[in-house]
Amino acid sequence: MITIDTAVSGMRERDPRNGMKQLLGGSPFAKIPFLPGILAHPKWLASFLLDGGVPKLENIVIPGKGPMQLIDVGAALARATVTWNDLRWIRAVWSGPIVVKGVLIADDAKRAVDEGVAAVVVSNHGGRQLDCVSPSAQALPEIVAAVNGRVEVLMDGGIRRGSDIVKAVCLGARAVLVGHAYAYGLAAAGEAGVARALEILRDDVERTLRLLGCPAVAELNSSYLEVLSKPLWNARPL
Repeated sequence: MITIDTAVSGMRERDPRNGMKQLLGGSPFAKIPFLPGILAHPKWLASFLLDGGVPKLENIVIPGKGPMQLIDVGAALARATVTWNDLRWIRAVWSGPIVVKGVLIADDAKRAVDEGVAAVVVSNHGGRQLDCVSPSAQALPEIVAAVNGRVEVLMDGGIRRGSDIVKAVCLGARAVLVGHAYAYGLAAAGEAGVARALEILRDDVERTLRLLGCPAVAELNSSYLEVLSKPLWNARPL
């Protein structure tokens, strides 16, 4: 899966206000203004230190250096911006299926199909990068029409309930991504929390189908929706 919806980090105003750069950086003097806030929460501080401090990104391993430092993410994103030429090169050296995540307009969806992808993910990265970008749910029908069944269309963003999954399928998505839902479960209770989060979503999908009088997910279509002038739901920035 190639992610194209985060070419650079968005302006998350909470991070500069909380001193994220200074606290993650190597200068001890830059951390001094934020010490009162840290020392005011001794229980949290002890837990943080006992847990190893600032975690590294274990899923991104730099050859010869090991897991990436959290503070290096912004620079890494800027260096890793994907172009159509990159996608063509990946297609030439990788014989397996390719999924492009972050498509929001029909032209890009068509281009991705022409480049040989197996699926596209309609996504605005949860609305956390550019706050005025189109919601995924609003862009989804245009993408579905553009690919016209040639590849699978998935959707990401704003999935908090089973009814959100049902709405996405009604709009033409083959499936949805549930990044936040499983992350909440993982943070709360590890593997069991993830399983519980998926169980909640599944139960809510089944409940919504029953309330709609729809016999199966495969039977969902746009007739079950009343399309309004406003988006069906919005992914709120964190």
